[in-house]
Amino acid sequence: MSEIIIFDSSMPDIGYSSRLSTAGDEYEMVKNFVTFIKRKYKKLKNKKVALFIEPQLDSGYPDIVIVEYYPLKNDCWDSKRYDLTNTDLKVLFEINSIRYANIGELAKRLGFEFDEIHKILKKLSDCNLIRLSKNELSVRKLSIKKYCRISKIISVEAKINKWNEAIVQANRNIWFSTESYILINKNACSIATIEKCTENGIGVISFNRSFKVMLKSQKQKFPVSYASLQFNEMIHRYMHRKEFTNDNK
Repeated sequence: MSEIIIFDSSMPDIGYSSRLSTAGDEYEMVKNFVTFIKRKYKKLKNKKVALFIEPQLDSGYPDIVIVEYYPLKNDCWDSKRYDLTNTDLKVLFEINSIRYANIGELAKRLGFEFDEIHKILKKLSDCNLIRLSKNELSVRKLSIKKYCRISKIISVEAKINKWNEAIVQANRNIWFSTESYILINKNACSIATIEKCTENGIGVISFNRSFKVMLKSQKQKFPVSYASLQFNEMIHRYMHRKEFTNDNK
Protein backbone atom coordinates (compact mmCIF):
# COMPACT_ATOMS: atom_id res chain seq x y z
CA MET A 1 0.00 0.00 0.00
CA SER A 2 1.37 3.40 -0.98
CA GLU A 3 2.25 6.01 1.59
CA ILE A 4 0.42 9.31 1.00
CA ILE A 5 1.62 12.55 2.59
CA ILE A 6 -0.80 15.48 2.62
CA PHE A 7 0.51 19.03 2.97
CA ASP A 8 -2.60 21.07 3.81
CA SER A 9 -1.08 23.80 6.01
CA SER A 10 2.15 25.79 6.20
CA MET A 11 5.24 24.14 7.70
CA PRO A 12 7.90 26.84 8.12
CA ASP A 13 10.54 24.37 9.36
CA ILE A 14 10.60 22.62 5.98
CA GLY A 15 10.13 25.79 3.92
CA TYR A 16 6.53 25.08 2.96
CA SER A 17 3.90 27.84 2.80
CA SER A 18 0.26 27.46 1.76
CA ARG A 19 -2.88 29.54 1.62
CA LEU A 20 -5.82 28.89 3.90
CA SER A 21 -8.66 27.39 1.88
CA THR A 22 -11.93 29.34 1.66
CA ALA A 23 -15.13 27.44 2.43
CA GLY A 24 -17.54 27.06 -0.47
CA ASP A 25 -18.51 24.83 -3.39
CA GLU A 26 -15.02 24.82 -4.92
CA TYR A 27 -13.45 23.89 -1.57
CA GLU A 28 -15.90 20.97 -1.24
CA MET A 29 -15.06 19.83 -4.76
CA VAL A 30 -11.34 19.97 -3.96
CA LYS A 31 -11.88 17.98 -0.73
CA ASN A 32 -13.89 15.31 -2.55
CA PHE A 33 -11.27 15.12 -5.30
CA VAL A 34 -8.48 14.72 -2.73
CA THR A 35 -10.43 11.86 -1.11
CA PHE A 36 -10.75 10.21 -4.53
CA ILE A 37 -7.04 10.68 -5.25
CA LYS A 38 -6.09 9.15 -1.90
CA ARG A 39 -8.15 6.04 -2.69
CA LYS A 40 -6.65 5.82 -6.16
CA TYR A 41 -3.02 6.03 -5.04
CA LYS A 42 -3.37 3.64 -2.11
CA LYS A 43 -3.29 0.84 -4.66
CA LEU A 44 0.32 1.61 -5.60
CA LYS A 45 3.07 -0.50 -4.07
CA ASN A 46 6.47 1.08 -4.72
CA LYS A 47 5.65 4.62 -5.77
CA LYS A 48 4.95 7.25 -3.10
CA VAL A 49 2.61 10.23 -3.36
CA ALA A 50 2.49 13.69 -1.79
CA LEU A 51 -0.52 16.00 -2.09
CA PHE A 52 -0.03 19.75 -1.70
CA ILE A 53 -3.16 21.84 -1.11
CA GLU A 54 -2.85 25.44 -2.32
CA PRO A 55 0.94 25.70 -2.02
CA GLN A 56 2.49 29.15 -2.33
CA LEU A 57 4.66 29.38 -5.46
CA ASP A 58 6.05 32.25 -7.51
CA SER A 59 3.30 31.56 -10.07
CA GLY A 60 0.44 31.71 -7.54
CA TYR A 61 -1.53 29.17 -5.50
CA PRO A 62 -2.48 26.05 -7.49
CA ASP A 63 -5.43 24.26 -5.88
CA ILE A 64 -3.85 20.80 -5.80
CA VAL A 65 -0.40 19.53 -6.68
CA ILE A 66 0.08 15.75 -6.87
CA VAL A 67 3.70 14.62 -6.68
CA GLU A 68 4.58 11.03 -7.56
CA TYR A 69 8.02 9.92 -6.41
CA TYR A 70 10.20 7.01 -5.38
CA PRO A 71 11.98 7.04 -2.02
CA LEU A 72 15.64 7.98 -1.76
CA LYS A 73 18.15 5.75 -0.04
CA ASN A 74 18.84 7.06 3.45
CA ASP A 75 22.48 7.72 2.63
CA CYS A 76 21.47 10.07 -0.20
CA TRP A 77 20.10 12.66 2.24
CA ASP A 78 22.28 15.28 3.90
CA SER A 79 20.91 17.46 6.70
CA LYS A 80 22.67 20.46 5.14
CA ARG A 81 19.89 20.46 2.57
CA TYR A 82 17.56 21.97 5.18
CA ASP A 83 19.45 25.23 4.62
CA LEU A 84 19.06 25.36 0.83
CA THR A 85 17.24 28.46 -0.40
CA ASN A 86 15.22 29.09 -3.56
CA THR A 87 18.24 30.88 -4.99
CA ASP A 88 20.36 27.78 -4.41
CA LEU A 89 17.74 25.65 -6.19
CA LYS A 90 17.65 28.09 -9.12
CA VAL A 91 21.38 27.60 -9.56
CA LEU A 92 21.03 23.82 -9.18
CA PHE A 93 18.33 23.76 -11.87
CA GLU A 94 20.53 25.78 -14.21
CA ILE A 95 23.46 23.40 -13.71
CA ASN A 96 21.18 20.41 -14.29
CA SER A 97 20.13 22.01 -17.59
CA ILE A 98 23.61 22.79 -18.93
CA ARG A 99 25.53 19.80 -17.49
CA TYR A 100 28.90 21.58 -17.24
CA ALA A 101 30.04 25.19 -16.80
CA ASN A 102 32.96 27.43 -16.03
CA ILE A 103 32.06 29.25 -12.81
CA GLY A 104 32.96 32.67 -14.19
CA GLU A 105 30.72 32.12 -17.22
CA LEU A 106 27.95 30.75 -15.00
CA ALA A 107 28.13 33.86 -12.79
CA LYS A 108 27.71 36.13 -15.83
CA ARG A 109 24.89 34.01 -17.20
CA LEU A 110 22.91 34.16 -13.94
CA GLY A 111 23.84 37.73 -12.98
CA PHE A 112 25.91 36.88 -9.88
CA GLU A 113 29.26 38.14 -8.68
CA PHE A 114 31.93 35.43 -8.77
CA ASP A 115 32.23 35.20 -4.98
CA GLU A 116 28.46 34.99 -4.61
CA ILE A 117 28.01 32.13 -7.09
CA HIS A 118 31.07 30.36 -5.68
CA LYS A 119 29.51 30.40 -2.21
CA ILE A 120 26.28 28.88 -3.57
CA LEU A 121 28.17 26.21 -5.50
CA LYS A 122 30.18 25.27 -2.42
CA LYS A 123 26.93 24.82 -0.53
CA LEU A 124 25.45 22.63 -3.29
CA SER A 125 28.68 20.62 -3.46
CA ASP A 126 28.70 20.08 0.30
CA CYS A 127 25.16 18.68 -0.06
CA ASN A 128 26.39 16.27 -2.78
CA LEU A 129 24.12 17.81 -5.42
CA ILE A 130 26.82 18.93 -7.87
CA ARG A 131 30.52 18.27 -8.48
CA LEU A 132 33.06 21.09 -8.19
CA SER A 133 36.43 20.72 -9.87
CA LYS A 134 39.51 20.50 -7.61
CA ASN A 135 40.48 24.08 -8.41
CA GLU A 136 36.83 25.12 -7.87
CA LEU A 137 36.72 26.97 -11.19
CA SER A 138 34.22 24.70 -12.95
CA VAL A 139 31.15 22.72 -12.02
CA ARG A 140 29.49 19.60 -13.37
CA LYS A 141 25.99 18.19 -12.82
CA LEU A 142 25.36 14.92 -11.01
CA SER A 143 22.64 12.48 -11.96
CA ILE A 144 19.40 13.93 -10.63
CA LYS A 145 18.36 10.45 -9.47
CA LYS A 146 21.01 10.68 -6.77
CA TYR A 147 19.04 13.35 -4.93
CA CYS A 148 15.58 13.49 -6.50
CA ARG A 149 13.26 10.62 -7.45
CA ILE A 150 10.17 12.53 -8.58
CA SER A 151 8.48 11.00 -11.63
CA LYS A 152 5.51 13.37 -12.04
CA ILE A 153 4.17 16.67 -10.76
CA ILE A 154 0.50 17.01 -11.66
CA SER A 155 -1.17 20.36 -10.96
CA VAL A 156 -4.95 20.67 -10.78
CA GLU A 157 -6.93 23.91 -10.87
CA ALA A 158 -10.57 23.57 -9.74
CA LYS A 159 -13.45 25.84 -10.76
CA ILE A 160 -17.20 25.48 -10.53
CA ASN A 161 -18.08 27.92 -13.32
CA LYS A 162 -15.24 30.31 -14.18
CA TRP A 163 -13.33 27.89 -16.37
CA ASN A 164 -11.45 30.63 -18.22
CA GLU A 165 -9.92 31.67 -14.89
CA ALA A 166 -8.99 28.05 -14.25
CA ILE A 167 -7.29 27.90 -17.65
CA VAL A 168 -5.26 31.05 -16.88
CA GLN A 169 -3.97 29.55 -13.61
CA ALA A 170 -3.45 26.12 -15.19
CA ASN A 171 -1.35 27.83 -17.84
CA ARG A 172 0.80 29.37 -15.08
CA ASN A 173 1.13 25.92 -13.49
CA ILE A 174 2.86 24.64 -16.62
CA TRP A 175 5.89 26.53 -15.30
CA PHE A 176 6.59 23.89 -12.64
CA SER A 177 4.44 20.81 -13.36
CA THR A 178 4.94 17.94 -15.77
CA GLU A 179 1.16 17.84 -16.33
CA SER A 180 -1.40 20.60 -15.81
CA TYR A 181 -5.18 20.14 -15.56
CA ILE A 182 -8.36 22.04 -14.86
CA LEU A 183 -10.97 20.28 -12.72
CA ILE A 184 -14.64 20.87 -13.51
CA ASN A 185 -17.83 19.62 -11.86
CA LYS A 186 -19.69 18.90 -15.11
CA ASN A 187 -19.85 15.82 -17.29
CA ALA A 188 -19.16 17.97 -20.35
CA CYS A 189 -17.78 21.37 -21.26
CA SER A 190 -17.91 23.59 -24.34
CA ILE A 191 -15.93 22.91 -27.49
CA ALA A 192 -14.33 26.34 -27.02
CA THR A 193 -13.00 25.32 -23.59
CA ILE A 194 -11.57 22.06 -24.96
CA GLU A 195 -9.96 23.91 -27.87
CA LYS A 196 -8.41 26.54 -25.59
CA CYS A 197 -7.01 23.88 -23.28
CA THR A 198 -5.66 21.92 -26.25
CA GLU A 199 -3.89 25.02 -27.58
CA ASN A 200 -2.19 25.52 -24.20
CA GLY A 201 -1.36 21.87 -23.54
CA ILE A 202 -3.72 21.77 -20.54
CA GLY A 203 -5.82 18.73 -19.65
CA VAL A 204 -9.44 18.62 -18.46
CA ILE A 205 -10.78 16.42 -15.67
CA SER A 206 -14.49 15.99 -15.02
CA PHE A 207 -15.32 15.13 -11.42
CA ASN A 208 -19.05 15.00 -10.79
CA ARG A 209 -20.67 11.67 -10.00
CA SER A 210 -17.66 9.95 -11.52
CA PHE A 211 -14.07 10.71 -12.50
CA LYS A 212 -13.19 11.18 -16.16
CA VAL A 213 -10.17 12.57 -17.99
CA MET A 214 -11.83 14.47 -20.83
CA LEU A 215 -8.56 15.76 -22.27
CA LYS A 216 -5.06 14.58 -21.42
CA SER A 217 -2.44 17.17 -20.53
CA GLN A 218 0.70 17.49 -22.57
CA LYS A 219 3.68 16.09 -20.65
CA GLN A 220 6.93 17.83 -19.80
CA LYS A 221 10.20 16.34 -18.65
CA PHE A 222 11.07 16.71 -14.97
CA PRO A 223 12.41 19.07 -13.66
CA VAL A 224 10.50 21.79 -15.46
CA SER A 225 11.89 24.65 -13.35
CA TYR A 226 13.56 25.21 -10.00
CA ALA A 227 10.08 25.08 -8.42
CA SER A 228 9.93 21.41 -9.45
CA LEU A 229 12.98 20.87 -7.22
CA GLN A 230 11.31 22.77 -4.37
CA PHE A 231 8.72 20.00 -4.05
CA ASN A 232 11.47 17.40 -3.82
CA GLU A 233 13.20 19.26 -1.00
CA MET A 234 9.98 19.83 0.95
CA ILE A 235 9.01 16.16 0.76
CA HIS A 236 12.37 14.89 1.92
CA ARG A 237 12.77 17.53 4.60
CA TYR A 238 9.41 16.45 5.95
CA MET A 239 10.27 12.75 5.81
CA HIS A 240 13.62 13.15 7.54
CA ARG A 241 12.22 15.57 10.09
CA LYS A 242 9.60 12.96 10.90
CA GLU A 243 12.25 10.26 11.27
CA PHE A 244 14.31 12.55 13.53
CA THR A 245 11.24 13.25 15.70
CA ASN A 246 10.42 9.54 16.03
CA ASP A 247 14.03 8.69 16.91
CA ASN A 248 14.06 11.25 19.70
CA LYS A 249 10.76 10.37 21.40
